[in-house]
Amino acid sequence: MRAQAKARKADPKLLIVKHPIGGLNAEELVERIGVASTVLKEAVGI
Repeated sequence: MRAQAKARKADPKLLIVKHPIGGLNAEELVERIGVASTVLKEAVGI
């Protein structure tokens, strides 16, 4: 993905969602996806 973005002279953004080694339960996963999507929307101006 980075190579494709570089070839198109785009600046790819990488969104990292931290998680514990043992994994997340369903509620934690939903919460972290929600936070990540909000950050991503802000980054692209939606």
